[in-house]
Amino acid sequence: MPNPNGGLITETNAQYYSGQQGFIGDGVTLSFVCNFNTDLANAVVGASNANYTVTVNGLAPGTFTMANNIIKFNVAPANLAVILITLSTNALRFNYGGYQYTSLNDIINNFMVAYVGAGKLILSAKRTDIIFHAKRGMQEFSYDTLKSIKSQELTMSPSLTAIIPQDYVNYVRLSWIDNLGVKRIIYPNNNLTIIPAQALEQDNKGVPVQDGFGENIETDPPETVQRWRKANASIISGTFSNTQLNQGFDFDRDY
Repeated sequence: MPNPNGGLITETNAQYYSGQQGFIGDGVTLSFVCNFNTDLANAVVGASNANYTVTVNGLAPGTFTMANNIIKFNVAPANLAVILITLSTNALRFNYGGYQYTSLNDIINNFMVAYVGAGKLILSAKRTDIIFHAKRGMQEFSYDTLKSIKSQELTMSPSLTAIIPQDYVNYVRLSWIDNLGVKRIIYPNNNLTIIPAQALEQDNKGVPVQDGFGENIETDPPETVQRWRKANASIISGTFSNTQLNQGFDFDRDY
């Protein structure tokens, strides 16, 4: 299935956020290729455990081997069997960061290999000069390329951390949503509320959850929108009647 996020992103949401890649057995196929951003690693006796686990229909499978990110079973999983490869917690941390696409260092190295040297376009060039022009090229992209802004609504986990999306480049706004659905801008300080492009379902650890196709499950409507619909204009604007002022307000109530 092509990734809907574009050619630069090679992982599904389930691979990126949850570190899981699933396959369906057909009773014949023995080998299944994993394409996480992090390579699978087997256990080393006396040193470390494997950085992944394999289950078939939720149970430990029969004998299998792993080499070059390919899981190969001695006996083919049954037809319609669900094969799930899950990265360990530590491996999943390394897997985050796939949004970086190509590093500046890779761009510079590739340019030197392809264009600098005897018989090539440029006979000789200092690496520092190439670094300068590579950085200038990135600046030009930021000036000339149409910017695309996306938003996500997430509930902060007890660890007060959130996973950066796969296609993250930079942040343009940070906000928190109060009980009325009002957007309280952390940075920059403007506007009142938003309609998130994505409002993701999360597990009890704050990690987005995915459907059977490996795509994120979204709440509809987002919690932001639900709170805003119930908001009271007087509380938002601060214009209260004398009766309201005399009675007092419970700001957690619906008015």
